[in-house]
Amino acid sequence: MRRFFLLFLPALLLTACANAETEAGAVSATVETARTTETAATPTPVPQPGLPYEEIRTVMRYDSDPARPCEGYFTMSQNGLWGLIRADGTEVLPCRASSPVSNCGVADHWIWNAAIDWDTYDAYVEKLGASGDGTLCGGHGGFSYGFFYNLDVAGLDRATLEPAGLYCYRRSTPGQSNPMEQDSMAEELWNFYGEWLPVYSAHLDPEGGEMNWPGPLQESTRGDGSTVRWWYINRDGTGLFPAELDRAGWFFDEALAPVERGGHWAYLDRQGKLATEAVYEPVCDSLHDPQTGEFLAEPYFAAHLQNGYAAVCRQGRWGLLDATGVEVIPCEEDGVAWEGTTLWLRDASGWHQAKLPV
Repeated sequence: MRRFFLLFLPALLLTACANAETEAGAVSATVETARTTETAATPTPVPQPGLPYEEIRTVMRYDSDPARPCEGYFTMSQNGLWGLIRADGTEVLPCRASSPVSNCGVADHWIWNAAIDWDTYDAYVEKLGASGDGTLCGGHGGFSYGFFYNLDVAGLDRATLEPAGLYCYRRSTPGQSNPMEQDSMAEELWNFYGEWLPVYSAHLDPEGGEMNWPGPLQESTRGDGSTVRWWYINRDGTGLFPAELDRAGWFFDEALAPVERGGHWAYLDRQGKLATEAVYEPVCDSLHDPQTGEFLAEPYFAAHLQNGYAAVCRQGRWGLLDATGVEVIPCEEDGVAWEGTTLWLRDASGWHQAKLPV
């Protein structure tokens, strides 16, 4: 049975906005040539306008917790409303949504919170299918994978790190927590998420019943007295225990992972050392309004590295970080967008494609 999500599932689809038209193609430069006697001056090209959006962000996919980035698409905003473009700038969905477009995790199912009726919804579904750009998420049961260290495992030695404590939590309807060592998908999960998994320590929630939900994060203390909240566990049973991490992102197969400390973001290497200072601002993902459950437009997470790079923002200015933690494009730009294949930079005339620094 189809759900009527237009009013009652705003976190999945559809709340107000205004249309935005993109100018993806370049405008030919007009050249004025001033001639003197038998001599022509050097032509001066007129600046070409770029894509007119206020923001271009990474699209996040909610089949993982933390969410993971999509490749091949961006979400963009104009007049405070959000749409979807391909990485090359081609419009897929206009700016009519109240929050950034995201992906529910099922194939290319786009969560587009635009206030539209069923006929308009069906028309966009048909258009997306015809162009090969997936479909709209109409609201359905879903899932996401996350990992935690279960402090309630029988016989667990709290003084050491034991692989038996690593659990995979499938957030779904119903959800389920399973020991990673016994999970039938363990090999597939390790291969997909990489050798290092971000985790936190927790007891099982007594209200979870048979579903064994993880309870609240439990802090621990390192030998130097610093606090450990989020940390990383390797498939070989070893761990990284950076101090004072409030949130931690994925490494996947990249050299660095985004981590939050003291309200700002840094990038951690595979030895557990910070490759950057905690100076960056969140640039993607979205929080939910605790009262309405709707997605908010305010970014929530730092960008994960994709093919060796991540867009970063420091004091409101944008740059591009590489796999060594160096800003190969310093944080001096009006905007930077990168989703693993295509780089966009923003200046006074709009967004323009650019080449990666050599």
